[in-house]
Amino acid sequence: MATDPSATGTTRRKFLTAVGASGAIGLAGCTDFLEDQAGSEAAIETVAVESDEDGEFYHPTEENIESGVYSPLTRPLFIFVNHATLEENPDLIGSYVQFYFENQHEFARDTGYYATDDETRDQNMEEFQAVLDDLGVEVDPDDIDGGTIDCSGSNTVAPITSAAGEDFENEHEGVSVAVNPEGTGAGFQDFATGGSDIQSASREILDEEAEVAEENGVEYSHYEIGWDGLAVVKHADNDWMDEITLDDLHAVWRYESEITAWSDIDDEYPDEEIDLWGRDDDSGTFDYFTREINGEIGSIRTDYSAHTDTGSIMEGVAESQYAFGWGGVGYFTELGGEPGEGGAEVEDGNDGDDEDDE
Repeated sequence: MATDPSATGTTRRKFLTAVGASGAIGLAGCTDFLEDQAGSEAAIETVAVESDEDGEFYHPTEENIESGVYSPLTRPLFIFVNHATLEENPDLIGSYVQFYFENQHEFARDTGYYATDDETRDQNMEEFQAVLDDLGVEVDPDDIDGGTIDCSGSNTVAPITSAAGEDFENEHEGVSVAVNPEGTGAGFQDFATGGSDIQSASREILDEEAEVAEENGVEYSHYEIGWDGLAVVKHADNDWMDEITLDDLHAVWRYESEITAWSDIDDEYPDEEIDLWGRDDDSGTFDYFTREINGEIGSIRTDYSAHTDTGSIMEGVAESQYAFGWGGVGYFTELGGEPGEGGAEVEDGNDGDDEDDE
């Protein structure tokens, strides 16, 4: 069962995910989260990455992502809709999906991500209407009589889905949109067995996941609801690296990489150990990064600090001048950062000694 963020008493318009002592994923308002942490502030900055389009170096800004030059670290974001539960409760689930599409530009931009074009949004609405017609159901939001919509999947897409859920709940009394940001891969395990109504995803469904869904009789459709850039981030006190080539990014993160110190990348860099942070293998972000940078999903060095949520990565990089990591740029902008312009301030609440971040 997905966890309803509204039960925590926090806003879902701006949130970070955090791993608590029990290992469960919790949701917290970004502002509340930062205010509640005890400790000193530290800043992180984005690193300009070489483009495979023109060989120049770019930060993950809105202009660079929407123009396509921030490649290969730009990716589409999706939601998948379970047709069985849609058919069972078309007024509730169908109305939510239609509401999501009608406002998807706003939800993406308000949560630090990037909007699709109008054509994609209109295509979503047309294709979803075709699904409703095929199922032989009609949608009437006035007939909604409460209920819960279970949303599994991507930690990256969760802020967008949660923003849609918050506004939808405000318009329909007794409705709860429960968002469980367990990661794209973990979410598909649930969705493919019929365990959720909506699956948020930061990548397409894999063949093996689609096979599980087929074996379980789960039919679905999927829709592009926004764009995201993967941000490569460093500590603000790192004054030696402002940009990185794709070859160097691969050399650092490839399986069995022999790079352990900054000086292994460039002789001019400090002879200090690199403190590496990234997403874990339940994440669609992990799948996308490893495929685009290392050429194969799951191919990556094993001696880095792997996390379920991007918020923990940003905190980790903020703890050390020699840290280096990657994650969805939306979390960076939610912290007030501007890619290539200004750093994001992160409050360190545990001095890096929290066992749950190991």
